[in-house]
Amino acid sequence: MNEHKKILEGQKGPIILGVIIGFLAAIVQALTISAGGPEAYGFCALCHTRDLVNGILNIVLGTNYGLAPISKAAILPVLTMIGVLIGGVIAAKMSREFRIKHAQVKDILVYFIGGVLLMQFGLLFGACPYRAALRLGYGDVVALFGIIGIVVGVWLALALITRSFKGGN
Repeated sequence: MNEHKKILEGQKGPIILGVIIGFLAAIVQALTISAGGPEAYGFCALCHTRDLVNGILNIVLGTNYGLAPISKAAILPVLTMIGVLIGGVIAAKMSREFRIKHAQVKDILVYFIGGVLLMQFGLLFGACPYRAALRLGYGDVVALFGIIGIVVGVWLALALITRSFKGGN
């Protein structure tokens, strides 16, 4: 019974963090909608990355790649993902969980191609899981199908990964 209580105590942190992130996402959404941001654009890992890359290419190469309205109105590209990356590295260093993973070239290519496919399919759907959850909160039925697709995709990926670790083809 004591072990069960410890597990429940350990789950309070992520739950509280999830509630805080949810409230912050709602506040950011309320603030950005008046600036011309699309619905549920408060935090989107895919869209902000797209806007960061497209914004940099537009500035450096003089291209005219598409940006969300709030990113078009900004002086600099949206730097959300840079902040997430830096914050993640700092948090991992502070908790002594930061490790550089040495991998074979084949594994690096699989990770890279998987990341590219994830971004492409996410942009086809129109959202990352964060934004899909926000869109579902707005009552968008398409977001429900997107979330179901994400769950099925994660389940399939886990099945393939566990199969490869067990020595399958």
